[in-house]
Amino acid sequence: MKRNNGEGEKVYTTLDAYQTGFLTLKGHPPKFFEQGDKVVFLFEADKDFYKNLTAYNSGEMVEASKFAMTIKALKSQIISLKMDKGKRYVGKKKEGE
Repeated sequence: MKRNNGEGEKVYTTLDAYQTGFLTLKGHPPKFFEQGDKVVFLFEADKDFYKNLTAYNSGEMVEASKFAMTIKALKSQIISLKMDKGKRYVGKKKEGE
């Protein structure tokens, strides 16, 4: 965890898309920033946030289809962020493409 510019606002950062998906479903949408070639998820951390982070680490269940759709949306946002910054996203091609 780090503090934001000494203002006392707590933030939490992670690279974990699954943790981010869970937290997003619980009402904590992340902000994104690039660190090198990685995209980091940043959350404003409050008491409710830490309650939900603990729930994730304890294995709390969420609806699978909503979780999968949230992860897909996060990945799309990452790709868009990289493309907007002039970086070309290079993925693995499927056989026959």
